[in-house]
Amino acid sequence: MSRAPEHPRFTESPDDAQSKTLRAAGTWTGQQQTRVEVRDFTFTVDEPERIGGRDEGPTPMEYLAGSVGACITVVIDQVAGRRGLALTGISTYSLARQDQRGLAGTADVQPYFHTYRLQVCVGTPETDEQVLRDFATAVEHSCPAVNLLRDARIDLTVAWSFAAGVEDGAAETACNTALGYTSPSEDFTEPVITFENADAPAPAVGAEGTGARA
Repeated sequence: MSRAPEHPRFTESPDDAQSKTLRAAGTWTGQQQTRVEVRDFTFTVDEPERIGGRDEGPTPMEYLAGSVGACITVVIDQVAGRRGLALTGISTYSLARQDQRGLAGTADVQPYFHTYRLQVCVGTPETDEQVLRDFATAVEHSCPAVNLLRDARIDLTVAWSFAAGVEDGAAETACNTALGYTSPSEDFTEPVITFENADAPAPAVGAEGTGARA
């Protein structure tokens, strides 16, 4: 069964016959901790001790931030394979801001992220800017996590850097440097091409002040 068109950024509607089902089971283990089972995998989701948890695993929102980087890495790998783009490395880094008053119930503010910077560094011998922009656009357009963040009206920046090679931690360095937190180290590899939000929708007329970044 197909659903009626309902999304302004996609031309086709979801089709149940083409859809897969994801399942995850959670069991409370006390003190705000959850044991999660997904297929044959088990992991712990917890909270810091200072707010009543046991600090035996990342928080739910930390898992979410990590999943965003992992999700776009999968999509980069898949799109590169379909397009014949050679990859030498991928590094991602998420820097997200969340107003704690929402979860605490002390203010009527969105409890999820309000600002999110996803830094993506891709190593490839390709240097044609249009090829790389088209590649990044395709990745953003088909990345489930990026689209979830966009549709949640989060102030999202997807920052792309392309270079011949990518070292471990390159995305964290690039993010901190771009935001002025640190200066580039001596071994920092200057990217060949950088740009942001390859597939971001154009702002709607009169959309100023909505909190969404186009």
